[in-house]
Amino acid sequence: MRKAEHTVMTMTDTLGRLEPVSPREVWPSEAYDFTPWLLANAQTLSQAVGMDLNLEAAEHPIGGFSLDLIGVDTATGDSVIVENQLETSDHSHLGQILTYAGGTDPVNVLWLATSFREEHRAALEWLNERTDERTRFFAVRVQVVRIWTSLPAPLFTLVVQPNDWGKRVRANAGTHGLRWTEDDFFRVLTGKDDQAAQAARALYEHTRTVVPGGSVYWGEGAHPSMTAQVPLGTKTLQPWTFYTVIPDTRPGWAINFEWIHKGGQGADSPTMEQFASQLSRIPGLANCIDTARAAGWRKRPTLPARIVFAQPEALTIITSALDELYRAVQEQSIA
Repeated sequence: MRKAEHTVMTMTDTLGRLEPVSPREVWPSEAYDFTPWLLANAQTLSQAVGMDLNLEAAEHPIGGFSLDLIGVDTATGDSVIVENQLETSDHSHLGQILTYAGGTDPVNVLWLATSFREEHRAALEWLNERTDERTRFFAVRVQVVRIWTSLPAPLFTLVVQPNDWGKRVRANAGTHGLRWTEDDFFRVLTGKDDQAAQAARALYEHTRTVVPGGSVYWGEGAHPSMTAQVPLGTKTLQPWTFYTVIPDTRPGWAINFEWIHKGGQGADSPTMEQFASQLSRIPGLANCIDTARAAGWRKRPTLPARIVFAQPEALTIITSALDELYRAVQEQSIA
């Protein structure tokens, strides 16, 4: 008698094939489709480059030009600019990223393209070799893939990075699952100084109560951080950031002048001057503010949080200055 034949299906028989999709099928226009999508889906790029990106509005003005995206790595408080190119890299865009870097003085410069010519990869690697450690250049390849008839999915691949970047990301990977309580955060932020911790917490509560809709954006990656977000009419300001850096723990408080002014799209220059004048009463801030002013408010003065908030009058000065800033910007937005 003939034995019955059995069909054995292995796991490999159920695997699909990864197939490329033209990015232009998903985002026909770089400016009107891809850049707005990236603005709303920054976490996809964050995973590729090992940052906690918080990207701001697109088309940031730089003189007579427009930068695609500007933002911050909320894990460290470092500024980030992004230039998009839904095609193979070219000399024109290489020149643009250098022009935009000169106009914004960022820490991290990200160039996205569907592929990179070897000459452009070499140029970015040369820049990483010759610039200081506070200036970093990244090349990120943009692809779209699908399995059989599945929905297309974005695929970002890091092509160029600073020499030590991969090592740093791996070193921080062990803390990415960490979720701190508010008490944990303020304890690390201000050390054992109870007065500083209370003042820092009071500023946090001030943001959530002084303006309807005021909130705090938490960066919960390798380096916990919090950034104030305050809706004012048609505008949203992000005036300050508390951040920590693990494992060496250099907690700081940053005044986000570049996110308040936004190239003139936020607070106007007289309002910036009034705000800066009030904050300069806090010892140690005057020199930082002068540096930001000289850069057209494209700087982010930072001081150790435990030093700022241990000063008896600091909280009163900061909250008073913020209250006046909010009133002024809201009036400008409504007018």
